[in-house]
Amino acid sequence: MRITLTLILIGLLSCVVTNVQATDYKSNFRHIPAVQTGPVRVAPWKRTPTIIVCENAPVTESQIKKGVKLWRSLGHKFLRTQYKYDSLNKCKSGAPTGYILIHLVTQDIMGLDNDSLAETHFFINNNTNEVDWAIIYMRTTTKDTVLEHEIGHALGYLHFNKINHLMNAKWIYGGWDVDGLERKRR
Repeated sequence: MRITLTLILIGLLSCVVTNVQATDYKSNFRHIPAVQTGPVRVAPWKRTPTIIVCENAPVTESQIKKGVKLWRSLGHKFLRTQYKYDSLNKCKSGAPTGYILIHLVTQDIMGLDNDSLAETHFFINNNTNEVDWAIIYMRTTTKDTVLEHEIGHALGYLHFNKINHLMNAKWIYGGWDVDGLERKRR
């Protein structure tokens, strides 16, 4: 009887856990490797991006500093980070070349399901195989690791479903493992 009860509880827990989607990404990339032995980066950036946290984005200045610091520690570069300052009106652009924008998700962003915590759109120039721009859409509550995870998508990384990995598709299974996210010199 104890074994049966345990299996039922495990079954109930797994039903609850598997429905939690961490984030999603949308892009125009053409090829995903069939076997993943580490995080896949589909393309590097064409030029060093600037990050802009747009006016209504649910991200604090300390959260963006922490996220940028993590990716810089892995060798990734950013031209600068602008917190709720956008003199060139890039936050209103649908294709902000050279920028990573961070927005609050709105109803006009189709496809973000109720279980997703955020979504990143990035555009790869298929002639050069380089990222031109990215836009991160965040929900009103930013959970731990979500911003760092989304910056990873903006840098061109896909999901890597290793337990405790930053790029795990499911937030509940993710964590701070950054193995394989180090920038490789070209």
